[in-house]
Amino acid sequence: MPLFPDAVPQKTSLRTKFKDWTVRFCRVFFYGLGIITFLGICLDVIEAARMNSPASFPEQTGLRLDLDTVLYEARPTDFMTALTFGDSPTVADVVGGLERAAKDPKIKLLFARLTATNMSLAQVQEVRAAVKAFSAAGKKTVVYAPTLGETGGGLSAYYLASAFDEIWLQPTGGVGTAGIFLETPYLRKALEKIGIRPSFESRYEYKTGADAVSKEKMSAPERKNLTALMNGFIDQIASDVAASRNIPAERAKKILISGPYNAREALKLKLVDRVEYVDVLENGLEDELENVADFFDYAYMTLPNLPKGKPVVAYIPATGIIQYGESLFGGDSYSSVMGVGTISASLRDAADDDDVKAVVIRIDSPGGGYTPSDSLWRDIIYLKEQKKKPVYCSMGSTAASGGYFISLACDKVYAQPSTITGSIGVFGGKLVVSELLKKLNVRVDFLSSGDNAGMFSPARDFTKAQKKTFAKMLDAVYADFTAKVAERRGFGRKKLDAVARGRVFTGAQAVRNGLVDEIGGITDAVADASKAAGASASLPVLEYPIRPTRFEMIMQFLASGSLNSAVNLGEIKGLLPAVKARLKSLSGDMRLFMPPL
Repeated sequence: MPLFPDAVPQKTSLRTKFKDWTVRFCRVFFYGLGIITFLGICLDVIEAARMNSPASFPEQTGLRLDLDTVLYEARPTDFMTALTFGDSPTVADVVGGLERAAKDPKIKLLFARLTATNMSLAQVQEVRAAVKAFSAAGKKTVVYAPTLGETGGGLSAYYLASAFDEIWLQPTGGVGTAGIFLETPYLRKALEKIGIRPSFESRYEYKTGADAVSKEKMSAPERKNLTALMNGFIDQIASDVAASRNIPAERAKKILISGPYNAREALKLKLVDRVEYVDVLENGLEDELENVADFFDYAYMTLPNLPKGKPVVAYIPATGIIQYGESLFGGDSYSSVMGVGTISASLRDAADDDDVKAVVIRIDSPGGGYTPSDSLWRDIIYLKEQKKKPVYCSMGSTAASGGYFISLACDKVYAQPSTITGSIGVFGGKLVVSELLKKLNVRVDFLSSGDNAGMFSPARDFTKAQKKTFAKMLDAVYADFTAKVAERRGFGRKKLDAVARGRVFTGAQAVRNGLVDEIGGITDAVADASKAAGASASLPVLEYPIRPTRFEMIMQFLASGSLNSAVNLGEIKGLLPAVKARLKSLSGDMRLFMPPL
């Protein structure tokens, strides 16, 4: 028996435990939130100080560029997505940074590291052109590669490396240039085996976006179209590599489709210049340079300060599958959403800003909904006709179907040689799960007030009348799409039929067929848009939407509970509604549905 009864341990009630846990959770949550907010404010202060204090680099500076860095076309503009994807640079950041470095007398050399690349062929061509321009300014470029896909799959990486004056390869590395390989699984029989039947229509035979689920094998038109694309890609790569490495074009093509090669073979074939370990190159660079700076630090610190009243070109990245609502950043164009609300707001802001003298819209999209694409087309027409501002288009990796549709509104369209574009057509339909429901002993009853009510229900196939109605819908979309192409491009019926019907082209093929105006990239579009606005030289670029500060991202997130910074504070639109929007019916969908190379 204890001498002091008051010291006997007392049982803690569940209510007390819950109260203590709640207090501790609130403390941790608000302390953490306070720290994040404080860091956000500090970063914003540093950014403001940088903008008001131009960076200065020593003479004889070399820039170190890590080309293994993931590059995007757009950037996250909300708190949660910024946490998920980080603050990764864009292709435009690399192009702009190299352009400034080429003109900077203190920058002597560019040293890059590369093993693999996430970039598409079009993005590689964009960066290659910037590296070539840097070299043409009388500055040395060197790339070091521990390996370039020694077991294959290194064609894109080597293509990028070939833009540099010197290519150094590790002795145990290799160059995996083994041509281009495409494969597509066809799921119709597998779906039917489990009771799902595809019911799709397209306009016309080359519009093969739904073939992966609705066909049993590759159709002859799809094979013909993809073969033309693949041959176009390898011809472009071989031509550029031949020019860079001083190899005859036919020999270069044979080499590029006959790998992979080990380091000694690559040296013998003149694919690389030196086979050494990286320390040998580093020692040489130390003797040659007074200072080394990270390229992305340089690009960030040399961004021009744009005071109010200074003429600018608005640069609007338009990336992803085209839908109504707000944009959702997901990395590439197949994982992102190009929201009409977001892009339209950027176009209107640029239209109303007196400092904006011209607009460059960067399209990277496989397509999307027909009416959202038409809405953005009209927004560009408004900006041109009502505000009298030139609008130029720079196509990224993909500007197909709805992406191409939007470009029709622009004054001039640029594409990289390997941009995937065209796909003038439409497809739509549904997956019918009636047999699957029978296997699962699920009965679905329905009530209908009209013949076409529930037309897109997956529980039953289209009736004959519904099929006729749906066909009329697709015909109307195709007729409007082709009419806009014919008017913008001056095509007669025969020419239109030769480039439409869902055909897909490389950028080079599109220029030859009159679908695109010129081969070129962001730099070319900005330069020509500036001239169209009456400027004697390229105007500074202001990116839209205006990127919120980190503090603004945090406050937006707290105020709305939203993952999207473009949403008004009074609205509640988060991740689930965005996902739901992306899973809408394919009816009237103009997407290309081809994965990036």
